[in-house]
Amino acid sequence: MTLDIGRVPEERIMGLLSRNSLLRQVPDAEIKSLVRRARLQRFREREAIFSQGDEGRSVLAVLEGFVKLSSSTAAGREIILDVAGPGSIFGEIAVMNEWPRAADAVALTPCSLLAIDGYSVRQALTRAPAALFGVIRMVSERLRRATEQLTDGVDLPASARLAKALMQLAALNSHQVADGLQIDVVLSQRELGGMTGLTRESINKHLAAWREEGWVRLTTDGAIILVNPQGLRDLLRTQGL
Repeated sequence: MTLDIGRVPEERIMGLLSRNSLLRQVPDAEIKSLVRRARLQRFREREAIFSQGDEGRSVLAVLEGFVKLSSSTAAGREIILDVAGPGSIFGEIAVMNEWPRAADAVALTPCSLLAIDGYSVRQALTRAPAALFGVIRMVSERLRRATEQLTDGVDLPASARLAKALMQLAALNSHQVADGLQIDVVLSQRELGGMTGLTRESINKHLAAWREEGWVRLTTDGAIILVNPQGLRDLLRTQGL
């Protein structure tokens, strides 16, 4: 659904975009020009935003909600590459290189996204040499995450991989409840497998064991509450993390 950008205060949009390591290198006047020509789009929970192989015409900035970026193996197994939240941008690699989309993007929650014209973004970056360092930093961060995900799959036991994923999700978005810290980004056990490289059966086994230990609790709608996050931290500490 495309909506009028004027319904969202420009100051709020600028505040979110200024957090981004790439866009904060672009002068405010350029960012304002991009925002004023952008389109505000809303997506329902679990609605597809784009698919791998689609033409990349716009850079998308998250104003509200969370977006899952994933790819699939030849065998059909999903690999979650990133979860983008407020202030994040995605889709910029396809735009800058004029490539097809390299991943699927799906709204994990109801989302408000800003669709910024790809050609305008490329022009703005060419007028801001400092933004090139932002591009290098952005690519380096993604390479580091991909390398970490790969090495975790080789070096870490299943329990540590799952504990690390839960702590990352809690850091991304969570809130305090009576008996612990509730993770607000709800992923299925299959999706947790896509983050960790574990099977759904393995994840279910570890969550069941941690429930018995009093470390986690699962709500009726699938959310995970970290009742004893220190237990997960201690587990990670035994792995040098």
